[in-house]
Amino acid sequence: MIYLVAGLDRRTLGRWHDHVMAGDAPGAARIARGRAAGQGIDLVVAAVVGPGASIEADGVATGYRRPRAA
Repeated sequence: MIYLVAGLDRRTLGRWHDHVMAGDAPGAARIARGRAAGQGIDLVVAAVVGPGASIEADGVATGYRRPRAA
């Protein structure tokens, strides 16, 4: 699956995001931290957004689903 990972650089508080292909959300967060480290960024992952807008933030799945149109 492809996840959108969003976070901040610990040192500068600059925003960071990337799309990551992984088997699960924790794996996507690990891959994103590695990519960010390669760019000199000490990444704090704020959210991992998966298919169907399921969001995992700070290791807790929120189960958010976009409201259906009436």
